[in-house]
Amino acid sequence: MANGQAIEERTLPFYHKKHYYPVEIGQVFNNRYRSIAKLGAKEYTSLKICIQVDNAETSPVLNEINMLRRLSKFAVKDHPGLDFTRLAQDIFKIDGSSGCHYCIASKPKGNSLRTLQETFPNAILPKLLVKSLIHRLFFSVNWLHATCGVAHTDLSPQNILMEIDDDTSLRDVEDQESQSPSIPVVTGDGTTPIYRSRPTMLELSGHPILTDFGQMRLVEGQTNKDWWMSDLYRAPEVLLQLPWGYAVDIWSIGVMTLELLEGKNLFDPIDRAHGQYVLPLALAQYIGYLGPPPLEIIRQSPLFSTYFDSEGKPDYLSFTRNWNNIPHPK
Repeated sequence: MANGQAIEERTLPFYHKKHYYPVEIGQVFNNRYRSIAKLGAKEYTSLKICIQVDNAETSPVLNEINMLRRLSKFAVKDHPGLDFTRLAQDIFKIDGSSGCHYCIASKPKGNSLRTLQETFPNAILPKLLVKSLIHRLFFSVNWLHATCGVAHTDLSPQNILMEIDDDTSLRDVEDQESQSPSIPVVTGDGTTPIYRSRPTMLELSGHPILTDFGQMRLVEGQTNKDWWMSDLYRAPEVLLQLPWGYAVDIWSIGVMTLELLEGKNLFDPIDRAHGQYVLPLALAQYIGYLGPPPLEIIRQSPLFSTYFDSEGKPDYLSFTRNWNNIPHPK
């Protein structure tokens, strides 16, 4: 058993031991699933293990479980979007030293679109590839919206995996593990041993697979007005604290498309020195690209009197005064 410094998921900035279940190679789960090899701390996984937290109303873990169950109910009818959506094959619980963990078993996939993007010069993907990826992604989003009544709300290159062309590369991983078993590493803190990810060369098909439903929200029959979505892909109606629905996903896809074509984020309203989202900066960037929002819309926003004059023109002095107004929910 090797020894060393923190590796793999333990190097992540928000790592906490209790959030991870110490999987051992060869371990059997739910009398059905055997751990063959570790392919990545986040990507590729076919068995996702998440700890159950106390607050069920706000837990992304329990929300993902509930949404996956909802999607499964609507997956009985044929729809092209099913080919581009990663559903759960099984959901079950296991007990760990830190409490109960939920397990999500699903078909293994390849790298994320973000990882694929990083293999291209300046992170710029060819236009034809982007067109193909986005075209296919819309099938999944259409199924979520029109059939399931939900919005993903967290569309980004990190949450889109690439389909594996065939199972050959996965069988190769199994053979490699059999011939040269992975050696668990005890890190510097002396906690539970951890395995290094096994490097793989997966043949990717080019089909995007939408995944990660922890932030998914029910839209059908609901009125959503709360602060939501990831910082770099937040839709204007969420920013202005107006009612929002399915359209927020379309906004995210548009922002992501430009990101894939240009190799950089369209918006970056982050105070890097303090690691905080800056609302006035976000408004300034959005208006800089798109112009002022329509007056009849922003009059409905609780931010109207703070950031705009009576004619709907931006009050940039107010932007400066409220530079530290960060509306993250508590």
